Amino acid sequence: MKTKISLLALFLVFSISSAFAHALWIETASTGKKGQAQEVKIFFGEYESNEPDSAAKWFSNLKEFSLVLTTPNGTTKILTATPDVHFFKTSFTPDQNGTYKLSIVHEVRDIYEKAKIEYYAFADVAVGTAKVNTTYPATAALTIRPEKQGLKVGETSSHQLIYNNAPFAKQKLTIVNPARKAESTETDATGKFVFKPAEQGNYFFEAFTEDKTPGKLNGKDYEKVWHLVTYTTQVK
Repeated sequence: MKTKISLLALFLVFSISSAFAHALWIETASTGKKGQAQEVKIFFGEYESNEPDSAAKWFSNLKEFSLVLTTPNGTTKILTATPDVHFFKTSFTPDQNGTYKLSIVHEVRDIYEKAKIEYYAFADVAVGTAKVNTTYPATAALTIRPEKQGLKVGETSSHQLIYNNAPFAKQKLTIVNPARKAESTETDATGKFVFKPAEQGNYFFEAFTEDKTPGKLNGKDYEKVWHLVTYTTQVK
């Protein structure tokens, strides 16, 4: 099984199996229209190498994820997704202008290599005149937060990485461009990093951290928690 070089390097630092360099991510168009259905897909696998896992083979309780839609006025709704061959799919129909946020916060039921695994995935959809949606699930320990949405080629944005409700300083991230080429970047003292897309298409952001706080999950002991977050967006 191939693994993304960037994340594999991070995982090896923490002696983590490459099997869990996999990520969970959301794909959808970054803009939408009122009254028009917006398609959403959820993948699990290796984004950079374009190797999503078969939806039938997602491990542990990963298929039981909850996809939450947060509307521009702050109301939330769980979208029911159905399996396809390499992804789960669903849709929603915007009924107001603003930014719709799609989010997944998922705790893996089983312990692997003495670790509990937490997956977080985010994507935004701008409808009409849209401000950045700053509503994030309280249970998401690690988030990637865009300063701007609906970026165009050459436009600069200072995104921010937040961990446990505080800016995550000097933390490495991976950005994968539309050609599936990965580049590493690092946050500054305020948890921010610069994103300046050079071409049109889908961009994938990923960050990982390990919390060495032990605990119990379903009656079993774990020694640490692995947090893995993704954020996807389109550039036009």
